Amino acid sequence: MANVGFYGSHNACIVIEKEGKITLVLEIERILNFKNGGVAQYKTVRSDFINPLVIYLRDYILKAAGVSKFETCYHMNTDVIIDNVKYELEKIIPADNYVYGKHHQSHAAGSFYQSPFKKALAFSFDGGGNDGFFNIYYATRSNSVKLLESVKSPVSESPHMFYDLGFPYMLIGNYLKDIRLEPLSEGNLVWPGKVMGLVSYGQVRQEWVKPFIDYYKSQPEGSDYLQKIEVLSKDIGLELTTENRLEGQTAYDFAATSQHAFEECFIEVVKPYIEQYKDIPIIMSGGCSLNIILNTRIKKEFNREVFVGPNPNDCGLAAGLLLHQSKPQKQVDLTYSGPELLDYNNLGNYLQNYPYNLELTIEDSNEVAKDLAEGKIIGVARETSEHGPRALGNRSILCNPAIIEMKDILNSKVKNREWYRPFAPVVRLEDVSTYFEWEGESRWMSFCPNVKEEWREKLPSITHVDGTARVQTVTKEQNPWLYNLLTLFHNKTGIGVLLNTSFNLNGKPILSTVADAFEILTNSQLDSLIIEKYYINKK
Repeated sequence: MANVGFYGSHNACIVIEKEGKITLVLEIERILNFKNGGVAQYKTVRSDFINPLVIYLRDYILKAAGVSKFETCYHMNTDVIIDNVKYELEKIIPADNYVYGKHHQSHAAGSFYQSPFKKALAFSFDGGGNDGFFNIYYATRSNSVKLLESVKSPVSESPHMFYDLGFPYMLIGNYLKDIRLEPLSEGNLVWPGKVMGLVSYGQVRQEWVKPFIDYYKSQPEGSDYLQKIEVLSKDIGLELTTENRLEGQTAYDFAATSQHAFEECFIEVVKPYIEQYKDIPIIMSGGCSLNIILNTRIKKEFNREVFVGPNPNDCGLAAGLLLHQSKPQKQVDLTYSGPELLDYNNLGNYLQNYPYNLELTIEDSNEVAKDLAEGKIIGVARETSEHGPRALGNRSILCNPAIIEMKDILNSKVKNREWYRPFAPVVRLEDVSTYFEWEGESRWMSFCPNVKEEWREKLPSITHVDGTARVQTVTKEQNPWLYNLLTLFHNKTGIGVLLNTSFNLNGKPILSTVADAFEILTNSQLDSLIIEKYYINKK
């Protein structure tokens, strides 16, 4: 018996469940090579590819599941398949039954069942779905997720106006000059992370706080967000236009105040529930839970366990649809549930046709650790890929965090992204408190603790301007290869931390092919590749 989960809008995903276990997660952006993409988004780029894409995905998942038809397809937002025709779902994914799911319920259930908890208070909030914008649930293993409240706008007279924190935060990026505006970013979903990176360069302006809170709380008829910006512009005395974007300290303070107001609005909503449901952990889900500054504050302020899974944004909806149905009684681990390299069998051709001299050897982690210590920048593509927006060692670029120039080199000459964007450290779980003001796991880069004072100058390339870092912890069981590499690097340098960033270029998703890896090797200052068992170095 095999079932499938399908979410077809931005961050589209297909998930296969066989005999009650999720066996494959396929994020469609990795096939499209279009960040945050879904089937609908690709029409903007290549309308002629829609039909072949659908056929490819159908054939791929049926082969992966070993079936000619699924028993049940749990789906959401399937009407986004376009090319001037709304394809019937059964033409895309053949199944005996089709069950339509709920957006925030799937977020909450997906995150809860990936947690170790028997019960939890779950918050799901983002730019909206078919069951609201901001929902609060009580989750248990036996009864899945029970809706406690679908939060309404606190200033709207209409009972149907939901409280949207996601889109207003995202919109801020349109008014900041330091944020590069990539074309074809569906809903400009890249903006929130970029805004968050700028926050630390600014100060909260107290005179702006109330206008920003009013901005988040307002919900004009028809969701006229330009109207919201006009009101905010008047209230804080700034001319906010997309033609004359804010820059310098004003821009940084604008980002910082926006972040602070976002946190205050969230806490105002959830605090009564946290106080009511005492002594149980908190689940953060939905796209807004990628806000690591908020996650860290919630954990500190309420002194609770806080769980944010590897896939809390819309890429996790397909898995959430399935997990809500199956209600597994033990923690589900989907961290590395993506596919292997899609074109690994063509590695020989890529090596043969590469225009420059390469050295090919069998990967030896001792040699890799030595090269990292000496300053090499190494792209890693091995085994199954990560599920979610963070690269966690299997589709990563790794380098030495002690080299002061490394952040600038990566941003300008490898990743091709904005100057201020920080990079994350990865550390063995047992060592995390040595370098960071943190205890316990941060497996999926969901929190930003302080780097300990004595290590900030020693780890300049992963220490953000405010002294924090978006930490990833790893154990031997979770990723043996990465854990061993950290051990070897520590033995050679006395530092048990590596800089880890996603293996992609700016504006592109995490890679899924050997072809993508060689393209990055060719067009950047990347020094080396690890492709499965092979170590490939530029000569």
